Amino acid sequence: MKQLLLVLFALFCVQLSFSQGEASNWYFGSGAGLNFDPNTGTVTADPSAIGTISTNEGCSSISDPNGNLLFYTDGRTVWDRNFQIMPNADYLGGSGLLGDPSSTSSAVIVPKPGNADQYYIFTVDEPHHNNAWAYPDQGPADQNGNPIGFYEETFGNQPTSINIDDGFNNGFNYTLVDLSLNGGFGDVVPTEKNIHLITYDPNDQSHVPYKCAEKITAVEHADGDSYWVITHFIDTFYAFRVDSNGVNPNAVTSQQTPFITTEGYRRNGIGYLKSSPDGSKLAICHAQNLDTPSSNTASGNTGSLWLYDFDNLTGMVNNPLNLQNNT
Repeated sequence: MKQLLLVLFALFCVQLSFSQGEASNWYFGSGAGLNFDPNTGTVTADPSAIGTISTNEGCSSISDPNGNLLFYTDGRTVWDRNFQIMPNADYLGGSGLLGDPSSTSSAVIVPKPGNADQYYIFTVDEPHHNNAWAYPDQGPADQNGNPIGFYEETFGNQPTSINIDDGFNNGFNYTLVDLSLNGGFGDVVPTEKNIHLITYDPNDQSHVPYKCAEKITAVEHADGDSYWVITHFIDTFYAFRVDSNGVNPNAVTSQQTPFITTEGYRRNGIGYLKSSPDGSKLAICHAQNLDTPSSNTASGNTGSLWLYDFDNLTGMVNNPLNLQNNT
């Protein structure tokens, strides 16, 4: 465990040391905020987001190169630089995105190359077993497909509500934000919103009801002008190229060990995926790998941490190295 903590600490510190103005403002949790000054190294608390974002897990913020906030999101709702909800990105108002604040990496924001006003938000939903058991109908359902009025969660059952879950496992999607809209405060482009990307085998009925895991990261392409957005599901990495033409929906796929079964979802989908600053390495943490479909099951010491080589020219992932097992 000490080895695991040291590895995670090293990765975290490296990421911070290479941050630029775009990462100057973080908004997360229940209205929490931090401002990072890249010139002085100081960090100050910022209460500006109180009453806006409320998430236990995934969220993402983006600022301009000078450190001025542009917008932030929990994967469902998007708030502009004035901490107001963008008109076409209001989840509770019926116009939100398809992430989930209970997904460990609900959203990642990537600039659109060649257009300083446009950014992509990539979202991953929480792949809940109660929704999968209802598929293709709206969840929640029990293991026999019978509708139920609650979601099975780690700390007890949660009554069904739109604030908890929309009843579907929405998978991996992207949305375009244009900062020139809404009087210059930005808004989601309606024609490029919640665009679904395939990160599973559409012919495999053990894949389709879940569609994704909760792991996502972005890496600069070797050309210095475009990006890779990478996610992982079961035993495959999916790398999507983002360039001035937009998002290429045809992923570069790399099948690698370990195999994370969907039988233990939703908890088997929990984890993180991070890259090294130079884009040559990927680290992935799997919270567990059980074959018991329950939110109330402990990890059973089945989690693991892996390191891979990443080719940021081709998008391929290779050379798995098991750094730590949760034993």
